[in-house]
Amino acid sequence: MNGENYEVFNKELSRINNIDIRWSTRGILELLPDYFFEMPASTSGKYHPQFSLGEGGLVRHTKVACRILEEMFNNSSFSDYTEHKKDLIRMAVILHDGFKSGKTYSEHTLLEHPLLMADFLLENQENLLLNKEDINFVARLISTHMGPWTIDKSGKEVLPKPTTKEELLVHLCDYIASRNFLNVSFENNEIVDSVNREEVRKLEKKL
Repeated sequence: MNGENYEVFNKELSRINNIDIRWSTRGILELLPDYFFEMPASTSGKYHPQFSLGEGGLVRHTKVACRILEEMFNNSSFSDYTEHKKDLIRMAVILHDGFKSGKTYSEHTLLEHPLLMADFLLENQENLLLNKEDINFVARLISTHMGPWTIDKSGKEVLPKPTTKEELLVHLCDYIASRNFLNVSFENNEIVDSVNREEVRKLEKKL
């Protein structure tokens, strides 16, 4: 594992205001397998938009989910959380797919990956600067992020479904970030926000 991989999430980490939550999130990122920072969000290429395919696609998917979360927090319908709780939700979204292909790399996404990530958080709680209640809260957000997709190929329900407002919010961020129609521009693995004025002028001339 390359402990400096976490730096790709410096912008997302900087949005976590509580220093203990920020450092705890960074500490877990440092322990994640290298493949998390290298693999596409979809191993088949069928279920995620173009920006999240190819090398580093899972990182870009995570960044978009994080950005969607920030947009939600800017919406008055989702802004009634305490700042502490917002930071814990940010932590969950950053880490939600940390073991998407298992603790050792598998060619396919493992349905139980939310549980693997949640369990890893609990197993490392002594190394985190969080109390047990907060750790359990983040673990629950991660374990339920798949929303209604909780049943394996044999028909067995293996994942818990989201039930609280916070759990549904984390699922929604992940779900929207995975929609095929979504088009997000990236430059050096960072979301491009600025409008290309020159391109706009070119388009206007064609009208």
